[in-house]
Amino acid sequence: MNMKLTNIKNKAICFLLAFTLVVQSCSVYKKTPVNLEEAFNSDTKVLIVKIDNTKLKFNRIKQNEGNYYGTLKTKGHMENVPLIASDLKTIRVLDKTTTTIGNVAIIIGSVGIVFLVIAAIELSNWNYDSGSITF
Repeated sequence: MNMKLTNIKNKAICFLLAFTLVVQSCSVYKKTPVNLEEAFNSDTKVLIVKIDNTKLKFNRIKQNEGNYYGTLKTKGHMENVPLIASDLKTIRVLDKTTTTIGNVAIIIGSVGIVFLVIAAIELSNWNYDSGSITF
């Protein structure tokens, strides 16, 4: 009976690990920097590095009366952060293709690792059970 409880705990740990890895996603940004106008036109996530090397990630860039704003979600509402071109070192937009490929690879790899761990647990239980047979 104790072996079954241990087996259930191991499977639960594997499930939680897989769930954590699947929910996690990454964003890959293009290597080529763009200007504020191109970032605004891209209508995607943007990574901005300021002159002091501070990194800012925005959901998108908006323009209002000639001024640019980076939008990000904070505590349930959208916040607009004013952007001054002279304070910005580089602006890189999201690379949708590479991001999708990376996320799919993370999911497939996570599921594969979980299956391997479950298979190892099952095989170790099988060896344990078969070792207790006496003739």
